[in-house]
Amino acid sequence: MQDSPSRPRPKRSRRKADPAGPAADREAALPGGKLLVVAEKPSMARDFARAMGGFARAAAWESESMVVTWAIGHLVELAEPEDYDPAWKPWRLSTLPILPDSFRLRAVARTKAHLARVVALLQRPDFTAVVNACDAGREGELIFRYLYEVAGCRLPVQRLWVSSLTAEAIRDGFRRLRPGQEFDLLAAAARCRSESDWLVGINATRGMTKVAGTLLSVGRVQTPTLALMVEREKEIASFVVRPFWKVLATFRCDSGEYQGQWFQGEEDRLWSEADARQVASRVERASGRVDGVERTRRAQPPRLLHDLTDLQGEMNRKRGFSAAKTLRLAQALYEDDKLLTYPRTGSRYLTPDLSPSLPRILAVVAGSGLPGAHQAAQVLAGPKLPVSGRIINPGRVKDHHAIIPTPRPPEPGQLAGDKGEVYQAVVRRFVACFLPACVTETTRVETVAGDDRFRSEGQVFLERGWRVLYPGEDGDSELPPLAAGMPVEVAGVALEEGQTRPPARYTDASLLRAMETAGSLVEDEDLAEAMREEGLGTPATRAAIIERLIEVGYVERENRALVPTPKGMELVARLPVRELASVALTGRWEKRLREVEEGRYPRERFMEDIRHFTAGAVEQIRQLDQAALAGKLVTTVGACPRCGAPVAESWRAFGCTAACPFRIARTIAGRKITSRQAAQLLTRGKTALLRGFRSRAGRRFAAYLKLEADGRVTFEFPSRPAARRTKRPARGKG
Repeated sequence: MQDSPSRPRPKRSRRKADPAGPAADREAALPGGKLLVVAEKPSMARDFARAMGGFARAAAWESESMVVTWAIGHLVELAEPEDYDPAWKPWRLSTLPILPDSFRLRAVARTKAHLARVVALLQRPDFTAVVNACDAGREGELIFRYLYEVAGCRLPVQRLWVSSLTAEAIRDGFRRLRPGQEFDLLAAAARCRSESDWLVGINATRGMTKVAGTLLSVGRVQTPTLALMVEREKEIASFVVRPFWKVLATFRCDSGEYQGQWFQGEEDRLWSEADARQVASRVERASGRVDGVERTRRAQPPRLLHDLTDLQGEMNRKRGFSAAKTLRLAQALYEDDKLLTYPRTGSRYLTPDLSPSLPRILAVVAGSGLPGAHQAAQVLAGPKLPVSGRIINPGRVKDHHAIIPTPRPPEPGQLAGDKGEVYQAVVRRFVACFLPACVTETTRVETVAGDDRFRSEGQVFLERGWRVLYPGEDGDSELPPLAAGMPVEVAGVALEEGQTRPPARYTDASLLRAMETAGSLVEDEDLAEAMREEGLGTPATRAAIIERLIEVGYVERENRALVPTPKGMELVARLPVRELASVALTGRWEKRLREVEEGRYPRERFMEDIRHFTAGAVEQIRQLDQAALAGKLVTTVGACPRCGAPVAESWRAFGCTAACPFRIARTIAGRKITSRQAAQLLTRGKTALLRGFRSRAGRRFAAYLKLEADGRVTFEFPSRPAARRTKRPARGKG
């Protein structure tokens, strides 16, 4: 009998046992020979071992027929410029453009030791094949291919492609391993994306930084995203507020009272108070009648299942979660709790092979006591599961299907706090898809009072259908029974004053939607079609792009609004390579990347196009008037504690603009310091508690940064009593 997780091996063994699944399942899942499986994360490796059974933990998970190791995200990255040529290390305009003949890889510094262990396994002679079990998508493919290349591995590759980390889904995935060659084009597109972002990012960022005298991060996706917000901010700034008045009349008839709003043609507002009062005066003395009644019945089908962008938008609108927070919570529900399927998806549909699992998922919900449990039970009690093309549509699924619950029931405590909110949102949407349409009847009434006309509208729910799971979103606004020609009495008239409002600033929810639908801003039909599914970034990267714009000081959060800073506004205004701030550039790249992935555009030609574009961009940047630009993009964060002069942000540090040597490093103990944190240090003398510092031994720690009287920046540790707190110099870099 194999060991189980609750029955560890005796202490004399150095190897820690893990669960054993049924032997029949294990043998059926594995092809012949011994396999090396490379997962993307340690938690995923553990899940694979538990699902397949018979593993013990040593340096990796090992059984008689399989060894499971793991990456930690990217263990290998594209080399930096100085790795090719020491002359490329200093940031100089004269060395641009940097265009390596071929790209090299290097170890990610913080995970070198683990990389060595993975490489050693990839070079072992006793394996018959290696399984790429990294995330099933473009980035997961790239993580594995880089490891495979660095190790010089020549083993045959098979691909595990799963959308759920339940034991059943994993075992089924191992039964259906696919040849690695099927994904060569996906890998080629992944390399193109990675290398092109490196070329454009390195060259444009260095060029703009040297010309402007301050760090200016430029990227293929982040800069057009910033441009969207800058354009909205310009619309807000140029907006001219105009006051207006509405005339609202209350009408009384035998069946009750109702309210109507004055209108004339397409206009329902008056731009002069005198005109509004004149209308009100006329109506008060007039007799009225119902001039027309129009009733429209509408059946609204359930909303589609969640993709990541839609889930992030809903959680931002309803709970105020940032896009990054929602992704983090959904990822935890997928990786740690096994309660959700793969969240980094852009699809809102399912594939036919999931049909057998749908009743089991509904049964789990029905027994959970969560919102939607009663409705799930009702669906299961029906003669047939109501599955339509709005749920299952394989033609609309690319890499991964929509986010849905797994058949695994939640355990006590798993859904505490914000994580439970995300899970319930997915469950509610899943159950709603099986419920009937919501049927409403809308009544539109026109009332005449003298020579003036008024419009009224009411709505009633005839059948709430799927909306029973979304109470409070829409309410009844029923009108009394009315018929054309019915006389009415003017019971009262009121004026309502308002003013026009500028467009709203972007929130996480609205910006995510704008990034997803950015193709609608492109006039070229081919480019718009290329961006129809991708937009700016991908569902997996959009949250990180927003956070990156905040980190580099281009955008700030004000409550839920995302507001471009003066630095962000200036960058977009002065960037000479207009294509880098253009949605159309992303459209062209995404179109080509898709063609590379489909084998219709050679990878070599794509990269040659990018090299040509990069060289042209550098030349345009070089033509900028450096003297005119100097100081325009410099952000000051406060006053120097030594001499009182402004402290400005540069790409190396926050430094005094006078002759004194005061500075705050941009990177302290491995952690980036933002302009907002530097400003807090200068104005308050101490930051909030900051996490993510790393000691010389590689251990993470949290601390306050404190500004001493002599201008030194030190750490203050919160876990120690005040009397024993020590102040240690905060070692910086740059």
